Amino acid sequence: MKLTHILVALLLTITSLSSQQEKKNSGDDVSVIWASFLSDLAAEDKEAFKKASGETIRCYDCMENTPSEVQYINLLRENDSLWHSKIYKDLIYIPIDSFVANDYDILFNPTFINILQENETIFSSEETNGVTYAHILVTTTLPTAFFDGAQHIFSFVKNEDDVWKLNEIDTIP
Repeated sequence: MKLTHILVALLLTITSLSSQQEKKNSGDDVSVIWASFLSDLAAEDKEAFKKASGETIRCYDCMENTPSEVQYINLLRENDSLWHSKIYKDLIYIPIDSFVANDYDILFNPTFINILQENETIFSSEETNGVTYAHILVTTTLPTAFFDGAQHIFSFVKNEDDVWKLNEIDTIP
């Protein structure tokens, strides 16, 4: 009986250590993804960016980063009862070629890249329905007495070939 308890305790310890190591490796994996991503941005390597991205990038800000885009979204909101659905089920997904041609230089300017390199970064990963995601949160606007601050979120998904691909850029709030 005593031997059984010892074996169970040993098994639980080994399982716990294995789980902790797996989580640590997953975190290390996310930090490697981020370091590579930042390196590509700093080098202004759009081809590497495309290669590291999915076919589309979910990006709300990309829909309203020029005056003509803002005007289009405002007209959509005013004139289409299904505007919310159109935005969040269709327009928010920017094809990678369109993103590189129209949004990359606006979003990834030198000032923003510096913020991404220098500011607080939080790494997390999760698995949902057999799909592994990595999320990198960067404080991009520091809090003040009148504003809670803001973060950008860069989400990557591990594809069927075990390769991480950028699939979302978002903000909080």
